[in-house]
Amino acid sequence: MQFLQERLKEILLRDKLVTPEVLNKTLAEHKKSGGELSKTLIKLNVITEDQLSVALSESLEVPIISLSSMKIDPAVVKTIPREIAQAYHIVPIARIGDQLTVVMPDPLDIFAIDNVRALTGLSVHPVIARPKEIRAAIEQLYDTDTSTTLAAIFKDIKEEQDLELVKDMPVAMNKKEIENITREAPIITLTNTIIQQAVAAKASDVFIEPMESTLRIRYRIDGMIREIDRMSKMMHFPVVSRVKVIASLDIAEHRLPQDGRFRIVTGHGQEVDFRVSVLPTALGEKIVLRILDRSLDILELDKMGFEPSSLARLKEICQRPHGLILACGPTGSGKTTTLYGILKFVDSPGKNIITVEDPVEFQIKGFNQVNIRAEVGLTFPVTLRSILRQDPDVILIGEIRDSQTLDIAVKAALTGHLVVSSLHTTTAAGSITRMINMGVEPFLICSSVVAIVSQRLVRRVCLQCREAYTLSHEASRPFKVKDLVPGHDMVFYKPKGCPKCFNTGYQGRVGITEVLTLTPQIKELVLVRSSEADIKACGRTQGMRTMREDAVIKAAQGLTTLEEVVRLTAPD
Repeated sequence: MQFLQERLKEILLRDKLVTPEVLNKTLAEHKKSGGELSKTLIKLNVITEDQLSVALSESLEVPIISLSSMKIDPAVVKTIPREIAQAYHIVPIARIGDQLTVVMPDPLDIFAIDNVRALTGLSVHPVIARPKEIRAAIEQLYDTDTSTTLAAIFKDIKEEQDLELVKDMPVAMNKKEIENITREAPIITLTNTIIQQAVAAKASDVFIEPMESTLRIRYRIDGMIREIDRMSKMMHFPVVSRVKVIASLDIAEHRLPQDGRFRIVTGHGQEVDFRVSVLPTALGEKIVLRILDRSLDILELDKMGFEPSSLARLKEICQRPHGLILACGPTGSGKTTTLYGILKFVDSPGKNIITVEDPVEFQIKGFNQVNIRAEVGLTFPVTLRSILRQDPDVILIGEIRDSQTLDIAVKAALTGHLVVSSLHTTTAAGSITRMINMGVEPFLICSSVVAIVSQRLVRRVCLQCREAYTLSHEASRPFKVKDLVPGHDMVFYKPKGCPKCFNTGYQGRVGITEVLTLTPQIKELVLVRSSEADIKACGRTQGMRTMREDAVIKAAQGLTTLEEVVRLTAPD
């Protein structure tokens, strides 16, 4: 694929369809937006559709087919529904055995090919035709009385109806009709494909979003959201209903938010959990799937990216019999993973470990795990009061959201329990200020809190395509590289992009952390309600390495880039 795109660029430059400057700008935009290069060329009006067809034909060594002179078997046309043909600009022209030949303006559009293959169950062989001929052929070959499964479901919906009527039509269906839709093979295959591609791409979230006239599919990969596909709005209701079925949600409820979960096993035997959130919006129900890898390797403290000195301090603190350990950071920064890493580190047959979460993210054998259910009164405070009578040694509280939960956590730490929890603050020192503002007296903080871990996840630079460069001493001065990494030769890396990393230059993520332990000096500052800046400064004198410093060290080690350091950390 990379070779073909390089060949396409050569032809565009050779035929003087674009200048090198314009091509470079287009490639920069393509790197940001992702997807197919051809779509970016058209979107930016760099070349016309016909010019692109000619260039693709030459680069792929495939002739351009004239659809106007072809007679196509109606049975072949029916292998692809009208809405799919319109969404991907694809026309099936021949079928031999299990191979389906389709014409499309861009045979490099692998997502369109994969989705058609998933829907039809056939091997897809793409050839090229001019976009305007494809549009004309779709209008000519398909009529509104098509007998395909999806079209039959919506046969009463006319194209001239407005968006509200189209949206309201499925709501009027009864539960049995909706269940019948979700059992149709094309919908099952399409939904499975969306899920399987997300797991293969190592995405953390899947967004299934209704737009005005399309259904948008996006993945969050390495912390960044990328648009993967757009399809006909007609696919929205069946896909949402199918996800609800596999997540055991109410398929007839369209007015209220719903939450659920399900688990799959991949072809490689990997178990993956999915958390499902359904939210009603003005254009229809939006679904977000949070992907939770059940691989316990990610729950090892030694593999989470802690610097050796910070890791040693954290392990020493975890061995204490009681106290409160907090993990703080924004949503998606890996707090829960760190908390479970601590639990796995202290776990032993002689300890009673109980977790209270909303919802349980990692289901681990040997742990007593409680799901919060606020709708029936099972809240954090109620649950915590009950589990304190279960004689626990270690308690995990998924998140401290209010002063009542914080008060119980502090008291549990004071009465001989090791408590680990998360708090939404930006820095470790800021967590102390936050707790005081939530009503906890400073002397209680000094008596209960033993350590605070603040963290972020930075993208790991792709080892296959990263490019080395030398940073001048003047430019490195704000990062204090000489102080943090004495003797470093100022060689850093920048992302380039290759097929392995989907042309982003990054693959995977690594944690950056700061670990603040409450030493006697820190406790003195807490007791007099000192500012966050004073506590942070004192922590640094006590050996705390800030997130900015930790990120710079990882950039110097070639794990990430200085661009990521600046994007995710604040100067000290």
